[in-house]
This record gives sequence, structure tokens and C-alpha cells, in this order.
Amino acid sequence: MTAANDDQAKPMAITVGNEFVLYKGDALIVGVFHEKELSPAGRSLDDTLGGVLTSVLESGDIDGSKDQLALVYVHGRIPAPRVLLIGLGPRDEVTAEGLRRASGNALRHLRGLGLGSAGSVLHSGVPGTGESVGQALAEGALLGLYEFCEYRSPDPKRPPKRLASMSLLDADPGRREELKRGTAIGEAIARATIIARDLSNEPPNRLPPAVLADRVSALAQSAGVACTVLGPEQLREQGFNTILAVGQGSANPPALIVLEHNANLDEAPLVYVGKGICFDSGGLSLKTAGGMVEMKHDMSGAAAVIGAVLAAAELGIARRVVGIVAAAENMPSGTAQRPGDVVRAYGGTTIEVLNTDAEGRLVLADALAYAVSLNPKAVVDVATLTGAVVTALGHQACGMLGREDDSSAALMDRVRAAAAATHERVWQLPLWDDYDEDVKSDVADIKNVGSGAAGTIAGAAFLKRFVGNHAWAHLDIAGVFASDKTTGYSVKGASGFGTRLLTQLARDWTD
Repeated sequence: MTAANDDQAKPMAITVGNEFVLYKGDALIVGVFHEKELSPAGRSLDDTLGGVLTSVLESGDIDGSKDQLALVYVHGRIPAPRVLLIGLGPRDEVTAEGLRRASGNALRHLRGLGLGSAGSVLHSGVPGTGESVGQALAEGALLGLYEFCEYRSPDPKRPPKRLASMSLLDADPGRREELKRGTAIGEAIARATIIARDLSNEPPNRLPPAVLADRVSALAQSAGVACTVLGPEQLREQGFNTILAVGQGSANPPALIVLEHNANLDEAPLVYVGKGICFDSGGLSLKTAGGMVEMKHDMSGAAAVIGAVLAAAELGIARRVVGIVAAAENMPSGTAQRPGDVVRAYGGTTIEVLNTDAEGRLVLADALAYAVSLNPKAVVDVATLTGAVVTALGHQACGMLGREDDSSAALMDRVRAAAAATHERVWQLPLWDDYDEDVKSDVADIKNVGSGAAGTIAGAAFLKRFVGNHAWAHLDIAGVFASDKTTGYSVKGASGFGTRLLTQLARDWTD
């Protein structure tokens, strides 16, 4: 988690403790279910406090609806000076997503008060195992507290607020062990998502392709992940011509970054491919000024892939997982590719470039063709590919597309299951062979834009050409790569969408 000073940059410590009534931190967090029902831990605490919490509920300040908050001062009745009540909704309907949201909201509220520590019993009385709720609470807390403040000057009149620790409190020793396992998983996944958010939030002048490669190499080395970086010379020698074509207009050269977890395993890898356009001006097909504002985020798919491979390593997932990042800047200049150019992708397919602002699919063409050369178990690509997906799905889900065959259908079923578990939601759009006609070229094998209709599907129809007969799913995250407000565990700015989903997919994978 980046910040303006070293102390602020330290992640919050999460522990698992014992009796919540004896907790000596700054606040206790207690769940309230719909219709003013306290959780079991809340009822026990209320007895110790002589009915103070019940009085607050009867006052109408909080009725248990989702995301409601009420702060209660206890005036020395227990060591913790305050209790934060937070609504969870109907008890039987509390989900992992609800706990992530509640944890994020509660911890951020306490940080806003300038507090340094909190004890949580949000897991009391909710459905799910100790491991699953511990994971959700850890993810929600760390992601909800995320800030990107690397470039903000400290204000001596307003020192930064930092919540240093959270303890999940439970008197049951068996439950505590489950919570410990869950929080360890949640912390690892949250750290990976924070890496993805940080990379996507970086200003484009601070993260050109070569710098991205250096940062990823350092992260990989720390995580014990194999990392290979191909620069312009190697890309040229090996035929990665579409990545080179996209990057040829920029003073910052492109790169292909390959991460590999469990590289020594003799098995077909699960391969993740990320679009890594570090800045997208549109090239000679120039975007409007407003259209460029968020284009530092055009490498959000790559950031998710990087985070997922690092998470796989930290969690010790017993599977070979490969991440491929196609990194380039798309800039206009005298050396930029032109509408009408024809370029030959890795593997030999020729592409007519009719719009240089459809550059993401070009770098993915090389990366997907390379992924196929690894004889993968399955391939999933993640990309901020089309504005059309926002028209279709808004900002609530990413578009998912894949080939119309049994292996790709089975892969998409797995992706759907991972999406349900993480609440990084996907919605499948059709990719019938009929759509192939839209990207046929008169002068090359394929063209990089369709007729203008069904733009998300046309983008996937283009990518389909490069995955052969392998199981493949394409995730278009153009509507979900960032949040426009802070709520729950979502923080304004890059969302890290895809990191948790891809990590869950690898965790759940069985042959």
C-alpha cells in the first residue's frame, strides 16, 4: 500500500485473539442483523454493558440494514472505550461479499476518527466457516483502507491517519484456528490486489513499459516467481510484431513480461494474459482529450494478471501458473503505425490495422499466440478492451466471451464460479462463428476492427483467431477497472478487478 511516508505505508496488522470483552484497543466492531437483532457476541457484550447496545437499537439510530453505522461510547464499562455497530442485513442472507463490505466500511470509519486499533466480532453468528469469514473480513479491511498517496505532499497540519491493527476476537479455540487460516489467505489476496491497484494508479510518466518490467521483476524475485522480460531486440528476433507495431510511435519501447509460478512442474500451465498498455493516446487515431484522462489505467488487465500470479505463489497453489503481460505505449508520432498498415503477428497471422486506437487486441494477438505455444491447460485474457462493454453491462460486471466448444464452455463455467465467490462478476456474451465475418479483411487474414456494431463481440472475434483449439475465456474489464467512489472495500481509483477472480480460479482448479 503506497503512501506519503514510511509509517503510513505499513499495512494494517491482522491478528486473531480471545475474549472480546477484555479487548483493550480503541474500538470493538459488532454486527447488527436486520430488525435490530444483535449478533451472539453483541448480545454477550450488551449484557456486560448493562443493555447499552439495546438502548441504541431501540432509539432507532440503527436497525440492522446493510452498511448502517452507529458509534457507542461505553464510559469505562469495558477496556475498549467505544463500540461501532454496523448493519449486516438479514442474518441468513449475510454473504462473504457483505462481510467484505462491512469490514471495509467499519475500518475506514474508525481510521477517519483517528483511531489506531480495532477488535472485530463481525464473524459472530454469520453463515460460513471460520476460514471463509476470516478471509472475507481480512480482504475487506485491507482493501477498504487502501490509499494511493505516493505523490501527495504531507500536510503538517493534518498528519495522515493510520489504523495499525485489527484483531478478530473469538473465545472458541477451534474457531480461532479457522479464522487464522482465513485471515492469512485474505491478507495474501488483498496484498496482491493492492499491487494491482498500485500499478494501475501509477501516473503514466512514472510507469512506461521498461519501468513496469523492472518493478514486476523485483516483485517476482521477492515472491520466488520466475520472470522473463523480452525487450525490443528480442521481440523483433522472435516475431512479436504486433507489440512492436503498437509501441513504435513511442519513445518508450515495448516489452513482453512472462511470470511463471511452479515453472518446474511438468504439466500444462494455466495461462493468464494481460493487456498492458501503459498509456493509450489512441495513436494516429487520436482520442479526444477527455478520452485520454483515464488511459493510465489501460494496463489494468496486466496489473490483475501480475497480482494473480504473485498471489498464487504466496498461497502456495500447487499448479503451474503463467502470466503474460504485453506492455506498450500507444502514441502518435512520425514513427507510429498508420491506419491501413498490415502487420504479421507472432505465429504468422496477418492483420490489417484500420484503427490504431484498437491497439489492445493487437498486443494481445502476440501474447495469446505465444500462450498457445506453451500448450496450456487453459488461457484467460484480461483487458480493458472496448467501450462497448460499458454500454452493454455498465459498471457492475465484466463481459466474458469464449469459443463455442466444450472445453471453453467448461472453462467459462469455472470462471463464473470464481466470479461468484469473489463478487468480481462476469456476464457471458455470445461469440458465434457468424461474428467472424465482421473482422475479415480484404487485404490480410483479419482486420482489427469490425463494422461498429457489437464492438465487444467483434473484439473477441478478433482474439479468437489467436487461441487455436485451446480452452479460452476473454474478460473485457473496461467497465470495472476502476471505482468512481469509495464504498465498502472499493476505493476511488483502480479497483484491481480480476486479481481476486484469477486467484480463485487457480485455487479451485482441479483436472
